[in-house]
Formats: sequence, structure tokens, C-alpha cells
Amino acid sequence: MRFNRTAATMLAAAALATAGSLALAAPASAAPCGWQGDGTQDYNHCGDTNVMLTVEHVFGDDDHFCAKPGMNNINAGNSPYNTWRTTYAYYAGGPTNCFYGWYR
Repeated sequence: MRFNRTAATMLAAAALATAGSLALAAPASAAPCGWQGDGTQDYNHCGDTNVMLTVEHVFGDDDHFCAKPGMNNINAGNSPYNTWRTTYAYYAGGPTNCFYGWYR
């Protein structure tokens, strides 16, 4: 009887330790909302609709990019710029439900 109680206690402790470590682990895809600032030129839009971002460049000229919900690589695809030019992007309460892509 004592062996079974000890084994059960150890099993329960192991299960709790495993559950605790699983609860603390964040998903690899969890990224903060907004400009990622990690050299990837990514902007994570956490809203439900498309929004117009202001995009700042090295030379001080700002452009606008319509971001869709989720992760957006601002300088991918139809970008008129080289990736090194973009320094920051932010949402300043501009239009929503725009069409994804660059606006000039």
C-alpha cells in the first residue's frame, strides 16, 4: 500500500510539473502587435480589418501601406523600396478596410 501511495504521489508531481511547464511556454508564432523592429520589416496587425499604416523611411519620406490582419512583411511582394529603407511603421488611426498594398 505504501508503495502505491508513493508511486501515485510521484506520478502526480510529475504530471503537475509537466503541466506547469506547458502552461508557461508561449507559442513560437506569438508576436507582439505592431512593428517588430527585429530587422525583418514585419508589422503584426492584431485587428480584424485592414488598416492604413504610415511607413517611415531612411530619407525621411513617409509612405502608406495597407496592412491586413496578421503578420505583414512591408517590403515583400509589390514593395517599391529596398528592405533597408524602411525604419518604422505604425497605425495612426487612419482609414480602415483599405485594399492590401502600397499607397502613394
